[in-house]
Amino acid sequence: MRAWDATLNQAKMGINTFDEGALNVIMRSAEGNLRLCRNLCLGSLIEAAKETQKTVTITHVNQVLIQPHWRSYEDLLRPPTAQR
Repeated sequence: MRAWDATLNQAKMGINTFDEGALNVIMRSAEGNLRLCRNLCLGSLIEAAKETQKTVTITHVNQVLIQPHWRSYEDLLRPPTAQR
């Protein structure tokens, strides 16, 4: 945890970097898998940094979740029109 605090301090981001909605989406998407949770948090932080934002929102998390490797295997096999 201290490493994360140091990293957030170095990036000049506060302890409350993720808003409540973003945290809810991350926890639901990770489904209890800590590695997925970590990777989703890192991807979301990168998306927020690209926009020079200091708070990660649902929009940033969704931008990460749109990427193909976050979809289930079954979703990737369906034609694009059937996914909706």
